[in-house]
Order: sequence, then structure tokens, then C-alpha cells
Amino acid sequence: MRGLALLLVVLFHLFGGGRVSGGVDVFLVVSGFLVTGSLVRRAETGSLRLGSVYARNLARLAPPALVVLAAVAVAAWTLLPTGRWLEIWRQVIASGLYVENWDLIANTLSYGAAGPAVSPLQHFWSLSVQGQFLLAWPLVVLVVAWLCRRARTGVRRQLVVLVALASATSFAYALYLTQVLQPTAYFHTGTRFWELGVGALLALVPLRGAGGLRALGAWAGLGLIVSSGFLLDGGTLFPGPWTLWPVTGALLVLAGAGTTVAWGPRRLLELAPLRFVADISYELYLWHWPVLIFYLALRGFPAVGVRGAALVLAASLVLAWVTRQLVARPVGLALPRTMGPARAGGTLLAAGVATALVVVPTFAASVDLRNREVAALEALQHLGPAYTGAQALAAPRPRTTPNASHTGNAATLQEAADEMPVRPDPELAKTDETRVDHNQECVQVHGDGPGLDQVRMCTLHDPAEPTRTVLVAGGSHTYQWAAAVNRVARENGWRVLVAGKGQCRLMYEPVPTDDCGRWSANVLAAAGSLDPDAVFVTGSRTHEDRREFVVPVEVAAWQQLDAVGIPVVTIRDNPRFRWSPPNCVRDNGRDAARCATDRSDVFAERNPVQTFPGMPASAGHVDLSDALCEPRSCPPVVGNVMVYRDGSHLTATYLRSLTPALDKAVRQAAPWLY
Repeated sequence: MRGLALLLVVLFHLFGGGRVSGGVDVFLVVSGFLVTGSLVRRAETGSLRLGSVYARNLARLAPPALVVLAAVAVAAWTLLPTGRWLEIWRQVIASGLYVENWDLIANTLSYGAAGPAVSPLQHFWSLSVQGQFLLAWPLVVLVVAWLCRRARTGVRRQLVVLVALASATSFAYALYLTQVLQPTAYFHTGTRFWELGVGALLALVPLRGAGGLRALGAWAGLGLIVSSGFLLDGGTLFPGPWTLWPVTGALLVLAGAGTTVAWGPRRLLELAPLRFVADISYELYLWHWPVLIFYLALRGFPAVGVRGAALVLAASLVLAWVTRQLVARPVGLALPRTMGPARAGGTLLAAGVATALVVVPTFAASVDLRNREVAALEALQHLGPAYTGAQALAAPRPRTTPNASHTGNAATLQEAADEMPVRPDPELAKTDETRVDHNQECVQVHGDGPGLDQVRMCTLHDPAEPTRTVLVAGGSHTYQWAAAVNRVARENGWRVLVAGKGQCRLMYEPVPTDDCGRWSANVLAAAGSLDPDAVFVTGSRTHEDRREFVVPVEVAAWQQLDAVGIPVVTIRDNPRFRWSPPNCVRDNGRDAARCATDRSDVFAERNPVQTFPGMPASAGHVDLSDALCEPRSCPPVVGNVMVYRDGSHLTATYLRSLTPALDKAVRQAAPWLY
């Protein structure tokens, strides 16, 4: 069963175009069934020892996993760009400590189909859930068994009640969190326990009799398991109610496949090829995903084709078999049938040392790289005169003339400046953020969920006697400007407040339909109480595949502010790319035509907010498109400065160079602030 489940996972990852097979859910049910059955049998005979259980689990799971983690850490260092090292090494550490699912949640990552930019350790989330279960569940069973012995009652009966209540609670939480924050729910241990729990219940209440009916159910269960990935998009539906599809299938097979009915599915599940895959299924699961991701990253493919998938599968099978033969099997054979405290302690110590040999060097390398990144980011504050950034678009480039030596000298200086390395380095660009971008005091988390409609507001500058108060409110394309607004404010004595929410722009709906709408309503209410002299927002909205446009519900929010005497200052949105400008510059150089985008594809001839129906007369409009783009194109590098840190956000370094242009534009658009 585990072999079938993990084989489905691998095949759907390789050939399924990103669809989730449901195999991991089957795997969790089987794990709950096997682990609980083993623990309870030992608890009933009084032979349950935590040290022995932990030692065996670690000896079985850790060695192959550590081999893969070490390989991924080294492969990232040797094969991938520097900009990806920290993220992957962080996940190596999290996976080695069985907390990868929490790392994915903490970094607001969602489950994604295979691609060159996807984490090669994303699949370790399910192993982390299982690892946490294997850590907590033996202790729970031991405590319940001890209490039952004191109360002279049966262990199974009490565990049935406990597991049923815990599973029902977990399932209810899964239903709720899947509705409000599905990416978090997908990785969350609390939303996944019920899948382990129903397997545990089946182990605690074994079924007897009705062999024919159970065999028929087992065939139906196999149908549910195999069809799950074809009929359901588990990446967006699980672990909600549709997860019952593969989970029910797993329960039916576990309940009926072992019957002696001749026409049951037992013979199918005992076929030699499937047993071979089952024997290496754990190692195959470990290897297939990083092999796939590194293949895509090295080939530069957005997705894997049939030939590539076959190649990845073959390589993964070989690596899995070798790991099984050289690592997992020798460790398993070295473990005695009975393990006393001394041997268990030695095994745990050996597992701890092996884990440390992978985690500690990776952590040390991460710290060193991070320190070097911090130093490089600090150096960006003090770039030389060759790094003009946006100012390069404000003045024409000098051209050489045969009879003007001074002009020739200027051109020579310009050519020398053009040969300077781009700053920030394209590999560093994604970390060149303003101090507001991930400040939890300023920015509410993206998504729907409990409390995610509440306003987080911070103060960037608060002089003793402010001349004006301004509020910067909206999503990342708005609060990325907060640091530049703050620099203007410091020169003019303004108080600066920031209220942001990821992927949410200030809008107004009479009846808000989601947390973005409710958050916006709360921001409007807060602005009414604060009575700022201006609210800075993003005006037009750019898109990767169409020209900029204006969203009516955003204009409605500006009208609400205007109605209470608060004018808005709109900042024209910056370009968005279908590709990563830093990666393109890294691979092709700053002048490669493929790294720029046509200006006419992004911007209309005139800022569309200025003529949009219903625009408040009090609004001021800031247009910095000429400080971002040349007359015909929007390049990724201007004045030797990397403009973008990803496909749509500006680097902090370029924003610093934009400050004079912003100050000039705000003076024209909102003279009442000065």
C-alpha cells in the first residue's frame, strides 16, 4: 500500500502536470495504521519503551533522508545561482529537523507544481508531519497506557475515544482552514492529523468477518486511490472534504485487501514489481523531487516533458535502489530485534551526530553567506558616482564628436561607468528590499483568515511638531514606496504612517466580500480618525499581459476619502514582467534586448487615472514612468543600478535614486503638503 501510494506521488509529479495524486494522504493513513498498531501491542504487553521506539524510527528514516539532504545542499552550492542558496540551505536544516512544513508556512509558500524556481525540498513537508507524529504519538500512547493500568481499564478503548476526538477536531480545523487559508492548511500538522488518526482508529478497532464484502470494498478503495489524482486537484482542494476520497480508499484497502477471498486485490498488491517499488518507495520519494527540480533548473525548462520525466524517473529509481542497498538496508540489518536502553541511547546519539553532520555545516555556511549578503546590502548605501540610477534617465547621455575633446572625455567617462558591475548584483537583487517590505508592524499578511482583515499600522517618521501627516496604504506596489516617501518627509517635517496588506490594494465595496475588502474598510475608518493630509496609494494597475488600467473599486475608496476631506496622492504603477529581470541580466547581461519590455506594452500614452470617470478633484497624481523607462522600452538596469528585485517590485537601491524625482513630482501633484 505504501509502495502504491508513493509510486502514484512520483508518477503524478513527473507526468501529471502538477496535479496531486492523493498518494501522500494514503501514506499518512497507512502510517497511522501501522505505527498505532505496533505501539498498542507493545503497550498492552508492557514492553513499550520510548528510547527504543525513537531509536528505531530515527534509524529507519534518518539515514536515507540525510543522504538526500546532503546531496541537495551540495548540488545547490555547485549547480544553482548564489541567490537560491540561502533558501535551499534553510530548508535543508528545516527538513533535517523535521519542521519543513512549518518553514513553508512561515515563509508563506504554497504547494506548487514542479518548476525551475520551486524548492527541491518541498516534498519534505509530509515527512515532517510524519516525523512530528512519530515524536509525539509514542509518548501519548505510553501516558494513556500508564493511566489505564492505574485505572485498570483497557488501553484500546481509551485510545479509541482519544483518537476519535482528536481526529474530529483536526478534521473540523482542516475544513475551516482550507476555506480561509488553503496554502497554510495544506502543510499544517493540525489539519493533517485526522488522516493519521483514521488509520490509527482502524488499527485500534480491527474488522473481522464479511470477507467478501471487505474484499469488494478493497477493490473500490483501489479505484478511489488511483482515480484521485485524475479527478481532483488536490493541490487546491486538500486537506478539505475532498481529501476523504483517497483517505476512504486507503481505509477500504487496509480493511479488505488482506482477506483470503480468492478474487480480492491481495494478489495484485503482492506482485513482484509492486513489491520492488514498495521496497524502495521511501528512497524513491526522497530522491525523485530534487532530481526533477535540478533537472528543470539546469535545463532551463519551465516544465518537464515526457522524455525528461522518463529520464528523471530512471535516475531516481537508480538513486533510490543504491541508497536502499548501501544505506538503509545495512542500517536496518545492524539493528537488533530487542534494543535495551544502552543500545537505544547509542543509536539515538549516532542519529543525532549524523544529523548534526548535515545540519551544522549547512547552518554555518548559511550564516556566512547571510553575513556577506548583509555587508553587500550595506555597501549599496554608499555607491560611487558611476551608479546614478534613475538620474541617468533625467539627463541625456553624452555623445562623442570628433572635434570636441571635452565631450569626448565625457563620453569616455560614461563608457567607463557603463562597464562598472551592476548593483545590486542580480543574485543579491531579490534581497534588496526596503525596511517596510516585510515589517509585520506595517504589513498585514496576505490572504483570508482570522484577524487578517485587521490593520497593522506603523510610524516611519514622527517629528515632535509635524508639518503634515501622510498615510501610505495598500499592497506591496504601494508600500514599496514608503521608504522613498519617508526620505521626502524627513526633508519637510512630515509624519509618515504605513498600513499595508500583501496583494491587497485600497478599495471600497459597500459589502466587502473578502478580507482584502474588509481590511480596506478598516483602513478607511482608521484614516477618518487620523485625518491625514494625504493618503498615498498606487494609481493605475499594471499587468504582465496587458496595458495599465484603473480599477473602479479603488477609485471608490479614493472617493470615500475625498468625502471626509482627505485627498489622495496616486503613484503610477511600475512595470511588471513575465520573467525575472535579475535572472535575465545574470544570464544575458544588462543590454540584452530580451531583458527589457516595450514601454507601449506597459503604459498608456497618458496616465489613465487622470481621466478616469469619478476621479476626485482633490486627488494629486504622481507619474514616474519617465524615471523607470526610456522612450521606447523599460530596461532592467538604469544608471548601472538594477531596477527590479523580481518580476514586479523595485529594488531599494533604485528607489533611493528615485527620491529626487518623487519629491519633484509630489511638489507638483500635491503642493498643499509643502
